[in-house]
Amino acid sequence: MVNKSMLPLSPSSKKWEKPLRGTVKINFDAIVSNTKTGFGVIAFDSKGFFIRGGFGFKNEKMTSDWVELYAFEESLKIVRLFNVTKVTFEIDCTTLVNRIKKCRDDITLMGYRINDFLQNIDKFNNVVVN
Repeated sequence: MVNKSMLPLSPSSKKWEKPLRGTVKINFDAIVSNTKTGFGVIAFDSKGFFIRGGFGFKNEKMTSDWVELYAFEESLKIVRLFNVTKVTFEIDCTTLVNRIKKCRDDITLMGYRINDFLQNIDKFNNVVVN
C-alpha cells in the first residue's frame, strides 16, 4: 500500500526568461560529490545572449548549502567585471534564496557571510534574487 502524499501536487512549467532591458542575468549552480565540490556560472544580457561563464572545483567536503553559497560568491566576482548596475540572480536552491532574502534576520555564520557579500555589492542600483 502506498501512502497518499500530504503535499499537493501542483505541476508548473518553468522556462527561462530574458532579463529586463539593461539587466544582466546570472544563473549559477553547484554540485557536491563526496569530498569534491563544483560550480558553474553563466551570464546573459537583456537580449538573452551569453556574455560570460565560468566554473570551478574544490577538493573540500562541504554541505550543499555552503557549495551554493560559494557559487553565489563566484558569480558576484563575475558580475563585478561588467559595467552594469542592474543584476538578476537566478538560483535553484530555495534555501539559499530564502537566506538571502531574510539575511538581516539570520544570525548564523552563513547569514553573516551573506550580509557581508551583499554589503560589498553596493555599486549595483538593483539586485534581484529569484
